[in-house]
Formats: sequence, structure tokens, C-alpha cells
Amino acid sequence: MANFLGVIGVVSSLIFVAIELQQNQKIALENARQDRTNTTISNFDAFTTANIDWQSFMLDNNLNYDYSRALIARRNTYHMSWFLFGNDYFQYTQGLMDEEFWEAKKRAFQDWYNRCDLRDLYESRSRYMPDGFTALIGSFPDECAE
Repeated sequence: MANFLGVIGVVSSLIFVAIELQQNQKIALENARQDRTNTTISNFDAFTTANIDWQSFMLDNNLNYDYSRALIARRNTYHMSWFLFGNDYFQYTQGLMDEEFWEAKKRAFQDWYNRCDLRDLYESRSRYMPDGFTALIGSFPDECAE
């Protein structure tokens, strides 16, 4: 009987260690993703400070645009927000965000999706987003449809 209890104790300890390792891996992945997001934000800040439209430069390979400084800042902020929203989606899918906060985030996603004058930016960015995230965004009422 003592051997049986000893084996149960060892198995329980191994299960505990496996769960801890899994949690540590999840935290490490989220930290790496957060670091990439922070770098992305810095890059958008640099583009905006230099008065460079990120969409035109990075996605369209077009340096011949005539946008005001304010519009460039708005467009860059829109793109930056979608990067942040993608990070929020990842956090939620990994169980790192509670439901109440997630519901608030989804309201923000819907609001940004329905900024009709910038919808083309979302459309060009969405091909680089996870399918589950674009499916969520596609489930929102489209206030821009004619």
C-alpha cells in the first residue's frame, strides 16, 4: 500500500510539473508577442513622426501620395490599432483575458471596423490577420455597406 501511495505521489508531482511548464511556455509566448507588439508601436511612431504613411510605404509600395500630416497620423494609428487588436485576440485565445474585458475589446473592434473612410486599410491588412480574428470581425454588422 505504501508503494502505491508513493507512486501516486510521484505521478501527481509529474502532472504538477507538466502543468507548470505549460503555463510558463504560454507566458513566454505572450511575452515574446508583447515585445513584437511594442516594437510595432515604436515603428508606427517613427513613421508618423517622419510623416510617412505606413500603408503606402509598407503595403502598397507607393511613395507618391499626397496626404496631410493629420491624415497620415490617423491612418497610421488605425493600422497600429489593428496590430494591438490582433494581440488582444491572441491573449484571449490563450486564456489570458477575462470575458468582461474581452467583450469590451470586441466593442472597440466593431467601432474601428466601422470607420468607413478607413475600411480599405482594414481590408488590405486583414489578409495578414489570423482567420479566427477576421471571422470575428466579419460577424459584426457592416455599417459601411451601401
